[in-house]
Amino acid sequence: MATINVIDNLELEIPDSTLGITLSGGADSALLLYFLLKYTKHKLHIFTLANQSKNICNALASVNVVSKCAELTNNYNFLHHISYATTQTDEKLFHTPKNYYNDKTITHVYTGITKDPPKSVTDTFNQTTTETHERDPNIVRNTKDGIAFTPWTNIDKKYLCKIYKKYNLLENLFPLTRSCEWIKEFDTPDPGMGHCGKCWWCEERKWGFDQSG
Repeated sequence: MATINVIDNLELEIPDSTLGITLSGGADSALLLYFLLKYTKHKLHIFTLANQSKNICNALASVNVVSKCAELTNNYNFLHHISYATTQTDEKLFHTPKNYYNDKTITHVYTGITKDPPKSVTDTFNQTTTETHERDPNIVRNTKDGIAFTPWTNIDKKYLCKIYKKYNLLENLFPLTRSCEWIKEFDTPDPGMGHCGKCWWCEERKWGFDQSG
């Protein structure tokens, strides 16, 4: 088990075994992918779930993220598995990684989930999110739960931005990430591979990274 000091007292544990990571194409999982490719000694299995309900463009962004992380780390020893579902649930998200764990191809699965901004911030957002029970900023969570590693679970987007800055990833990796979940009910056109600026996830991204421009 290798332990990497990422920043301040934030550590990332990387077992000496074949690992998996769920990659959405967003800033959180992209940064985690960068570190895993940089430090793992084994083939990495990358799992992306494409689905129409949460905008398939995020899955397309994941391909660009994988390419850039491989280039930055000079590590091409990975497989990128992209599956499709009409909707996204935790069961569907972890279906393929769980199968790879059950057949002993991988030993652990990493996810890049972070905690929410403070409630005083999210109260100003256009939307609410149903994921707050998993990302409550007032709860300190374990970063390991069985086969799951969630090293970012106790940091928010502003802190994530600090890590991007420290490793000089704001100009090359961050612009390729995509967090938008635009829906037709918004009074804005479909942003395609861009960001609508209206959804909860766009507003969280802006709150966390606006300081960097």
